[in-house]
Amino acid sequence: MIDNFKTDLVVRVAAISLAEVLKAMGYLKPTSANLERLQNVLESHEFGLNDGGYDFKFSSEGFLRALCVVLGMDMALTDQRITRVTKRLAEEKAAFHPCLWVDTGFTRKGQPLFALAACEHQRYLNFAKGFWRLPLDRQLGRAQCMVREHVFETGGTLGIWGEIKQYWFYYKKEAAYLLARNGEVIGNRAGPVPSQAKAIMALDVISPETREAPQ
Repeated sequence: MIDNFKTDLVVRVAAISLAEVLKAMGYLKPTSANLERLQNVLESHEFGLNDGGYDFKFSSEGFLRALCVVLGMDMALTDQRITRVTKRLAEEKAAFHPCLWVDTGFTRKGQPLFALAACEHQRYLNFAKGFWRLPLDRQLGRAQCMVREHVFETGGTLGIWGEIKQYWFYYKKEAAYLLARNGEVIGNRAGPVPSQAKAIMALDVISPETREAPQ
């Protein structure tokens, strides 16, 4: 799909030097930082609206508006695009982003706390941007694939944390499916990720007999 707004923006900028564009925007002596910011706006899918930038002259939104004015863009279309992008970014920020938590049944036995803290990120597997927008069945399918890939890549062992027992796919803040190392769903859980838990969580494990029963 062709993005006419972005294409129009890039084509108009191409007809003028970036330094001249910045001068017309009010930067009398454009710096390398100003040029980098302009380049980022032109290359970014969010037009720089996601970086919260401010250079004592323009906010991210103000910078884009000033650029569009200088280039003679249709400001009604500019306002529509800014509204659409900022709404999507707000949704992205507010949404819960599903993740996989790698369960090794770890119990600390003298390991230095600084070492555990440095390796904590290994226990979380994140998904691509926008993953949370997918229907739950598609999220689960991708999570199962990621589990199998992770077991293959790690050989089933997670460094200081030990042997991988299972994975918890958190599709909500306090709701997860338990996945075996082959990606099979073996249960579900209500409650936060164990390393963050402060209370007993309800665990509902699917018995092997139930999993093997004809559907």
